[in-house]
This record gives sequence, C-alpha cells and structure tokens, in this order.
Amino acid sequence: MKSTYLIKSAVFAALILSSVSSFAQKSGVFKTFADYTSGKMEYGIDCATEKHKIKLNNFLGKDFITVVHEGKSYDLKKSETWGYQLCDQKVVRFQSDEHFPLADKEVLWIYTKQTNKAASPRGGVKTVITYYFSRGGGDRILELTLLNLKATFPENHKLHDAIDNQFKTDASLGEYDQFHKHYKINHFLEGQSIK
Repeated sequence: MKSTYLIKSAVFAALILSSVSSFAQKSGVFKTFADYTSGKMEYGIDCATEKHKIKLNNFLGKDFITVVHEGKSYDLKKSETWGYQLCDQKVVRFQSDEHFPLADKEVLWIYTKQTNKAASPRGGVKTVITYYFSRGGGDRILELTLLNLKATFPENHKLHDAIDNQFKTDASLGEYDQFHKHYKINHFLEGQSIK
C-alpha cells in the first residue's frame, strides 16, 4: 500500500513537472497583455521541436520587430505589440517603439535596459543599466525612481515615509536581493503588505 502511494505520488509529480516544462518551452509574440495572461501567442513555437527568430531591429532604429516563423518573415509594429517570450522564458515588453526586458515580476514588474556610453574622452565604452517598472503587465512603464515610485501609491504617505527610510537614492531601488531572488524594492513592498 505504501509503495503504491509512493509510485502514484512520483507519477503525479512527473506529470506536473512535464506540463510546467512544456509551458516553459514556448516562444512567441503577444499582441496584448490579455494575450500574455492567457498564454495566447502569435507565431508561437514549441522550443523542443521548432525554431524561429525574433529580431528587435534596435540598432537600425526601426519601429518594428521581425519574426522569422516557418521560413517566412513578418514585420510587427512595436507600438501595436505588447511583447514576446523567448525559449529561455525571457519576456520583453514594448511601450511605444522601445523595448523593456522583464527582470522581476512581483509587486512591481521591473525591467532593465542596457546602454553603452563613452567612458572617457580617450575612448572605451561603459555599460549603463537603467531600471524601469510598472505596477502590472498592462500598466505604463516608468523609470524606477523614488519620485515615480511614490507617485504610483499617491495616497499612501506611510509607505512614502517607509520608502524614504529604506532607500536613500534612486540607484538603491535597482539593488537585487540574492537571498530572496527578487529586487529589494519588491521584497520591501511585500513586507509592507502591498499587492
């Protein structure tokens, strides 16, 4: 009886893991946030058996992405596309013609953007990371600053004071908590019972 229970438990766990991993192995484009939440992908593939390419066309300054799907090329306006998911589960979201890679999805959705800037007049390049956030996947993306964060919770003055006590600079909002595997601001907001 005990061994039958263990076997059934193992089979059940394997089924759950296989369904989760099969969902994780999808890549495609989401036209809207509603499509993202329901898992409805356009030009979607099963990463285990198919391949396609999604190109940002960023270096060319184009206002569209190019999806190469089943041997055909499709250009999709960034301003008319919510975002896309890659086979490694990375999600990139669009706002107007800009793209924002999703880095954390808890109380705040946190996005990072890397840009290269000249490090000095003598040459060299420095990579600068700028942090952005939204309250959810359908909300407007803003730069992650103390002022923008407090404006997101306009009536919660107690939270404003707590944020000021915990985070002294805009840069401190972009710190990652290795132990909790989230950005510190998300862990902090969870601790403040913000949902």
